[in-house]
Order: sequence, then C-alpha cells, then structure tokens
Amino acid sequence: MSEPLGVTVCRLSLDPVRGRIRHPLQVGVAVRAGMFCELALAGRMVGAHWPEALGDPDTGQPLLDSVHAAVASRGPTRWKRWYSHVDADRDAASRQLIASGRWRLDGRRIIDTDPGSTVHDQQQIMRQLASREPPQDLAETILTLLVGAAGGAGRPAPRRCRKLAKQWLSPQLMTSGRAGDAVLSSVIASTAAIRRANPVPLLSR
Repeated sequence: MSEPLGVTVCRLSLDPVRGRIRHPLQVGVAVRAGMFCELALAGRMVGAHWPEALGDPDTGQPLLDSVHAAVASRGPTRWKRWYSHVDADRDAASRQLIASGRWRLDGRRIIDTDPGSTVHDQQQIMRQLASREPPQDLAETILTLLVGAAGGAGRPAPRRCRKLAKQWLSPQLMTSGRAGDAVLSSVIASTAAIRRANPVPLLSR
C-alpha cells in the first residue's frame, strides 16, 4: 500500500532531533489538505467552492476513505469549514507511519528510522520554496506547498505558500477540470486556516 500524500506531509513535518512533529496544529491542517488533494487527483473529489465526493467509497486506504465518507455524508460545506478539528487526521497519519515501521515510539518521543532521508527531503522543500520555481511533478508541488505552509520543515509560511500556490498550481491544473478546482481550493483554504492557527501573525511570511 503506497503512502497517501497526507501521510507524507506528516512524515516530513517531524523534527528528527527532538522527536516531535513541528507545529502540530498547522501540520494537521496540511495533512487534511493532502488527503483532499489526493482524492481529487484520483477523481474522487471535485469542487471549487466546496468539496463533492465521487466514486467508490472504499478503496482500501482507510485515511482517504474516511475523508471521502465525511464529505459524502454532509451537504455542501465551504472549503474553509473543513479545516477545523484536524487533530484526528494528524494522529491517524502518525499511527500509519508507526504501523508501517517508518516511525517508532520511545515513550512520547518519535524515532524516525531513516532520519537522513527526512532531513534531505525537508531541505529540498526549503530550497524549492526559496527558488520560487515549482517542481515538475504535481504531487511534489502540492507536498512542497503544504509542508512549507505548515512549517513542517521550518517556520510556517502560509502567506508565501498561498501566493505560490496560485502561481504554481493554476498552470499545472489547467486540464484537470473540477478535480483541479478541488486541489487549488483545498490548498488555498488550508493556507488560510494555517494563518489563523498561528498564535503570532507572520506578517512577513
């Protein structure tokens, strides 16, 4: 079973030295956005103003299926309303990483079994954001924006990532129709939610 995009967001938000997830509330928002984006890329989620679930409700990916089921069971609900109470998503992603063996627990400390790879990928995300040039791969673009916005690899930068999302994603999603609308809307809404979650406004970020 491949690793869902939201789980990758969680994995790349770990501080391997401290053994803790950086900015856990913001990361929870980004994890949920990753799930929405993956569902959209798979043709199971569409919508510019609110998410609409399509297709098979059971694909064998419990985290994705739970988000799909939550959307399917509710009426039209604006994107911004989907980014509260996100701790469950982050905790579920963490449990999957532990179950897969990528993470293990030492008391309350999270041990990354491949910290060198994590640090390398986090540094690559920071370099990509600094370059202001998008990755060639759409999933990598989404991952870079979500981890960067939530501060998984450093300080949260939701304003900068919101601006880059409009620049980077719009051209990559031109032929994706309503699924592309869902990807862009979920990323934009998540960066706004991350800004609201910061106790101190990051005016320059």
